[in-house]
Amino acid sequence: MTFSSLEQRMAHGYIDMLPSFVPDENAPVSVSEQEQFYVLIKSLYQLAYDEPLLFVTALHGDDAFPTRYKKAYGKPALIGDMRKFTKAINALLTAMFLLGKGEDVTLNKRQRAVLSRLGIDGTANLPAAWKWMASKDGANISKFSHCLFDDGYPYTSEIYARLLGSHAFKKIENWMAGQGYKRHDIYHIIASDCNLTLTIANPKWGADAPRGGHEYKIRHTGISAQYDDYTANPAVIGLCIPNGMKAYLENFDTMEKPLQAFVVSKTKKCDKCGYCVQTDKTGSRLLAYTAVEFEGKGYKLCNYYPGYGYSWTSIDDGTADMIIEMLSFMDKFAPDKVKI
Repeated sequence: MTFSSLEQRMAHGYIDMLPSFVPDENAPVSVSEQEQFYVLIKSLYQLAYDEPLLFVTALHGDDAFPTRYKKAYGKPALIGDMRKFTKAINALLTAMFLLGKGEDVTLNKRQRAVLSRLGIDGTANLPAAWKWMASKDGANISKFSHCLFDDGYPYTSEIYARLLGSHAFKKIENWMAGQGYKRHDIYHIIASDCNLTLTIANPKWGADAPRGGHEYKIRHTGISAQYDDYTANPAVIGLCIPNGMKAYLENFDTMEKPLQAFVVSKTKKCDKCGYCVQTDKTGSRLLAYTAVEFEGKGYKLCNYYPGYGYSWTSIDDGTADMIIEMLSFMDKFAPDKVKI
């Protein structure tokens, strides 16, 4: 998807990550008051998309990183240009959040102009739902800016199903629910600017909550979805593979053939990058791969780095079926020592 400017692309990310309006029926503010706040936030994001110069002094030509791994693109200034715009929007959202909490906030000229365009002239009498969303139990800037009114509603599932492939996503989610997996909304994760990610994890792997993401220090099976707005295809879903690939690759021969094909296609082949032996001072440590054979051909599959290979920017039913098969296989190795 292309945009008229880089700033318009970044504004589109806020629109993408806004769920449909679902109020909290038991809130101390009315449904109509919650809808008024929702319309305000939605209008803010649409205004940023339509008139980005309200937020910054200059626009840049549209661009995006092809993947989440920015360095390979060779444009080190691009991320800074992107973040300059999102920083302006986030600064306004933070100011709005603090105003709702009743804190003393000084708005700059641009922020006052934007709020005026949205029908907010002065901050003495803010809408009731605005103040409630900033001050209710468990309030945070992510819930505020994404209009997550009802703490029991799965907004993130709705968002990521829409962005990644609704039928396939729900197939995976429904299977995991039947197996006892638990949903976690996680607001900040390593190596991502996304402030609203979803992880669905199997608690049989441990009582500790997942950290979020699908690449670093994974301790539970499951999936993780996030939105990296600096990429050409921002939404990504990743398979959470606990403790690296070694245990599963060592049992490659026990997999059904379709799962073997899936694992061979998605697992990194050893290219002697040296990561696994970088701390070896003796030069005698063996490379960390597992040799497997599939359809008469041998492969040296890396025991590390499962995260980046097992991720998708969209999913169909076939991919969903293989994710389910892989989760089911990995769960055979769960310590299962935690009482659920």
